[in-house]
Amino acid sequence: MTALAVIGTGGLARAVCYALAVTGPPARITVIGRDPARTAELCHVGMVRAALAGSGVTFHPMTGPLTEALAAAAPAGVLLAASSQSPWESLSSPSAWTSLLRRGGFGLTLPFQAEAAIRAGTALASAAPGSWFVNACFPDAVNPVLAAYGVPALCGIGNVGLLAASLQTALGLADQRELQVLAHHAHLHAPPSPGDEARVWHRGRALAGVGTLLAAQRAASRTELNHVTGLAAARVLGCLLTGGDLDTSLPGPLGLPGGYPVRLAAGRLSLRLPPGLDRAEAVAFNQRSAVQDGVVVEGARVTFGPAAREELTRVAPDLADGFPVADLDPAVHAFTRLRDRLRDLPAYP
Repeated sequence: MTALAVIGTGGLARAVCYALAVTGPPARITVIGRDPARTAELCHVGMVRAALAGSGVTFHPMTGPLTEALAAAAPAGVLLAASSQSPWESLSSPSAWTSLLRRGGFGLTLPFQAEAAIRAGTALASAAPGSWFVNACFPDAVNPVLAAYGVPALCGIGNVGLLAASLQTALGLADQRELQVLAHHAHLHAPPSPGDEARVWHRGRALAGVGTLLAAQRAASRTELNHVTGLAAARVLGCLLTGGDLDTSLPGPLGLPGGYPVRLAAGRLSLRLPPGLDRAEAVAFNQRSAVQDGVVVEGARVTFGPAAREELTRVAPDLADGFPVADLDPAVHAFTRLRDRLRDLPAYP
């Protein structure tokens, strides 16, 4: 039986595990979490769902040091779905920090997302070399950071994958074999200008009216959309576990910024770009889109977009110019101090 490790017990980790429980191939899934009670609860619900579905999937809770847990799990692959910055903080604990993120862009959380991914990827390389790594922590920007650190991530989940699933539904398609989506995390929301919209092709033909096709998704609650992301991710993970084939769109494939149409086949991933679009043009589009999200990772440097820079100049001018990728640790400490300070202040418009 193949083995998968899932790091995290939050909403996304649960959505993925619960989808795997009923749709995944027979597999041993080790859930690694910090809180023993939450980890055990997730595994119990997963086991019950798997039993009702007769899927042959089993769930096993594990806590403790990450490298030791991964070594014990001996997984074929790992999904990271945990970081020190929740995307739901503005809903549960609004503050000046969440106002900063709303005004400057989610990209300002990059140091927290990248820190978790580097820790997990490094632990996996030590505990189970040769295993694949899928990162769900802001992969559009984090996976290029991982590549710069020499920590290989096969791809991410969510973001463009969610957009592609919604477009498949809106177009009435049975699958995504003839659908190609080029989009960034920023496109989860409507862009400032129609010219900055996600790019979509069906049967090799570029589609117009993409914003209209995505309107229902963009109007839905992000917490509800986790159920779609969870199922889409389960299909990707199931394909990787079985070595099957899947045409879809994924964020951060092979360390690239943003999201791209891809093909999974026999555990390998390749880009599936439409005719007339080369890799360099696709990357350039995603880098332009990254500015809307507040952060651009290019080569060995992290820079912030205009809105993010303006907000940082107001509250932490020493951080506004970005930082070298190699200085991620000092950046994490600096942004932690900023976050701690702003969390004690009320939210603002």
